[in-house]
Amino acid sequence: MKKSSDQGGGFWEDFSEWMDSSEGIESMDVLDYVFNALDGARVNLSEKKIIWPDDQSLSIEQSVQRIEKDSGLDKHKILSHIISWLQMEYVPEGLDKVQMEQFENQIDSWIKKYGSKFP
Repeated sequence: MKKSSDQGGGFWEDFSEWMDSSEGIESMDVLDYVFNALDGARVNLSEKKIIWPDDQSLSIEQSVQRIEKDSGLDKHKILSHIISWLQMEYVPEGLDKVQMEQFENQIDSWIKKYGSKFP
């Protein structure tokens, strides 16, 4: 068995190396683009739609297509970062703790079908 010191630098070192790689840089560029594009967007969970700042109501797939058309970025990376936005970035206003937990569960249920499409 290897000692932990023989196993490399660990998660943070590996993550830092990935961030400095062309793949990491590209992923961060896509993340920035997606999060900026969705700035001011809202979510309609009952319809499973993202309501864009221009009031266009789009599914996740339609949102991927819109960003891909506007940017030329990789659609799989766009999808991954839209999912990240839904899970981590978007916070609806006015929800108490219980309502927020329900909202998060609904988001998880909505995006479950995309689980195998991105890392």
